Amino acid sequence: MPRIHVYPPYRAIVGQDSFHLELPPGATLRTLLRALGEHYPEFREFAEARSDEFLWGQIIVHVNNDIAGLNTRLNPDDTVELLPPIAGG
Repeated sequence: MPRIHVYPPYRAIVGQDSFHLELPPGATLRTLLRALGEHYPEFREFAEARSDEFLWGQIIVHVNNDIAGLNTRLNPDDTVELLPPIAGG
């Protein structure tokens, strides 16, 4: 079961800093976002992102400290972080 760490503003949506989420074997980041969307409608848009670039404009997801794309495979012992996108200049 991956451990999910949630940062503001998403923490306000899920109501906690971290939790475990059971996913089927072979799950991807999109699978995780769909599972979150079942409980928290705000995540549905992220799950249906048409590309990684679109997703990254809305939410940044790190898996084991590396940025993840929608097709990134998740393992039961992974650490997943949900972070806001950061614009720079």
